[in-house]
Amino acid sequence: MKKRRKIEHHIYRIPPCPAYDISGMENWLSDLAEEGLFLVQDGFFAGVAAFEYRKPRQVRYRLEAAQRKTGMLSDNSGEPDPEQVELSKKYSWEYIAKRKDFYIYRSFDPSARELNTDPEVQALALNAVKKRQGSALLSSVFFLFIYPVLLTRGCIMLTAINMGTWWMALVLLLAVLMIVDGVRAFIHLKKMQKSLINNGCYGTESDWRKNAVPYFIRKTIKATLAVLLVFAFLKNWGITVTNEKKILIEEYKGTVPFATIKDFAGEGSSEYTLTMKGLNMGFNTIEEKSDWIAPRCIEYNEHAKVKNSEGKIIDGGLYVDYCELRNPKLAKILSRELYRLDMMKKGVELIDAPNLQADYVIAYFNTLRFPTVVIQKDNIVVKAFFFQTSENYTIPIEEWADMICDSLEN
Repeated sequence: MKKRRKIEHHIYRIPPCPAYDISGMENWLSDLAEEGLFLVQDGFFAGVAAFEYRKPRQVRYRLEAAQRKTGMLSDNSGEPDPEQVELSKKYSWEYIAKRKDFYIYRSFDPSARELNTDPEVQALALNAVKKRQGSALLSSVFFLFIYPVLLTRGCIMLTAINMGTWWMALVLLLAVLMIVDGVRAFIHLKKMQKSLINNGCYGTESDWRKNAVPYFIRKTIKATLAVLLVFAFLKNWGITVTNEKKILIEEYKGTVPFATIKDFAGEGSSEYTLTMKGLNMGFNTIEEKSDWIAPRCIEYNEHAKVKNSEGKIIDGGLYVDYCELRNPKLAKILSRELYRLDMMKKGVELIDAPNLQADYVIAYFNTLRFPTVVIQKDNIVVKAFFFQTSENYTIPIEEWADMICDSLEN
C-alpha cells in the first residue's frame, strides 16, 4: 500500500514588532514556543510568520544582523554563509529564517553558549544594517517628496486638483508614515549599536506585548491607505482609458460658465457648426469634475465655425481650462502654477497681456504657437487658447480674451 503523504498544517501570525526590534522579536518567538508554536524553516513571507504546532518547550531565538543585503538578487539569495550556518550547528544553533536585514537562529539546548559573544562583531554587523537603513531613508525622502515636486514642476495645487485633494492627502499621509517608520528604525538601530559598543549588549529588553498595539495600528493604517490608493488608481486608470468622463458638447446639459466660439460671434450670429467631428480624437468634448479645493472644474474643447452679424466667418478651435476655487488665495496660486508650468516648456514665448478687468492676466504663445491667456478673476481661474483658421478674418487676442473675462461671474 502507498503511504499517505503527511499534510502539514501551519499556523500563521503577524509579528507584533518590526524586524529591527531584536529583543522584541526574540522574546515573541520564544514565548510562542512555550505555547507550542515553532517557527518553520523559511517561515517569513510577505510580513507573515508561519508556525507549526509541537509539544511546548523552552527555546531560545536569536537575531543576527546581516552584514550584506538580504534581497533575492543578493549573493547567495541573501542567505547567510553556509560556513556560518555549519559553525552555528556545532554550538547547537540552527538557522531558521530571515526577516529583512536579520537572520533568525534558534537553540533547544539551554546550556548552549550564546550564538555571538563578541559585541564588537555584532556592532559592525548592526552598523551595516544601519547604513542600509539610512540609505533607504534618504531614497524614500527623495522619491516620496523631492522627486514628485520635481516631476510636477512644483505645481502642487494643480496636482491636487487633477489627482483629487483627498487622494493626494492620503498619499502624503502614507508617505509621512513611511518616512517616520524609517526614522524610527534608524534611531533604534543607532541606539542598539551604541549600547553594544558601550555596554556589550543591545540594551533594555523590549516588551513586545506593550508595543504590539501601537505597531499594529500603524501597520493597519498604512495597509489601509495602500489598498485605498491602489483601488483609486485602478478606478481612475479605467476611467482614463475609456474616456468615461468626457462627453460631447452637444450632449452636455449644463451651462458653460465662460464665453465660447458662438459667443465670440456676438448677437445676430448664424450658421454655427461644430467641425472636426468623427475623428475620434476628443474634439468637441467637455469634461466637468469637482474637487474639495476646486468645487467646479471644466476642460473644454470646441472646434466650430460660425458667421457673425457682419457675415464674417469665425473658424477655429477653443481650448479652455476653467476652475472655481474655494477662495481667491487658492485661485492666485493656481493661476501662477498654470503659467509657470507652460513657461517651462520649450518654444513658449511671452507676449503683451491684454488689458482686462481681472486680478491677474498673463499672455503667451504656447508650444504650438497659439495665443494663450491665463486669467484670474476673484476665485475663478481660466487658461484658454484660441487658434483660428479663417482666411479673411481673425479676432485679436485682446477681443476674445476680454469676452471670456467679462463672461466670468464674480
